[in-house]
Amino acid sequence: MTVTPDTRDAYTAALRSALVEHVSQSAHARTQAPARRHAVRWFAGGAGFAVVLGGATAAAAGLGLLPGSDRVDDVADPVVVAATGPQVVDLGAQPSDATHVELQITCLTQGDVGFADGSSVTCGAGEVTTYALPVTGSGTTTIDASSTLRWEGVFTYSHREATTLGVNANGDTYGVLGSDAGEPDLVAVEATNGRSGYVYATDLAQDTPASPADAAARAADTTGTVRVIPVYESDGETVIGEFYQGTDPDLP
Repeated sequence: MTVTPDTRDAYTAALRSALVEHVSQSAHARTQAPARRHAVRWFAGGAGFAVVLGGATAAAAGLGLLPGSDRVDDVADPVVVAATGPQVVDLGAQPSDATHVELQITCLTQGDVGFADGSSVTCGAGEVTTYALPVTGSGTTTIDASSTLRWEGVFTYSHREATTLGVNANGDTYGVLGSDAGEPDLVAVEATNGRSGYVYATDLAQDTPASPADAAARAADTTGTVRVIPVYESDGETVIGEFYQGTDPDLP
């Protein structure tokens, strides 16, 4: 899976790079055991992407509303669409209190999906991508899908309101990455043992690629280097699991 949303700045981009790298490796491992369904291993605030397998979501995993994430309320009935290739979706009349359109795209075959803001995602059969776009008043949105991609979509007008980051006893902020609340010191992730917790942003950014060329060079390196990052409770001190960053050449 390749996710390419816009990022706020180079620091956020570096953290996303580390997290998406982890998601890609975890997703590869999960395809070897399709009966196990988990939410994505990291969680984005605001209108960011969430790419999940088997229809799982952070809410379904019992994570609730994480600090810094948006509180989302639907303000209209959903519009359901099934299509192949590009499609202009009629959303209906925009409610006065709508701030965004929530999108849930299920890819029935492999391909690329582009959104009206220029963001895009590459997905495989059965993968579900959720996203949110600010309302424009046009009553429509365009899904720029690959010509042969079969997909199903659910589109719902919503009202989004940002929540604040949490602050622990040490003064460190904690919550989701990429929200309007700012970038937290402790970033929400899911540990390899399935528990939700937080990793220090400085740990994630420590070994991220400095440029696209650096990222490509690392991808071509088959020696395999995995960094083990501790996952904490929100206090930033109690260790509850591990988060892997890097690539493992032993994965089939």
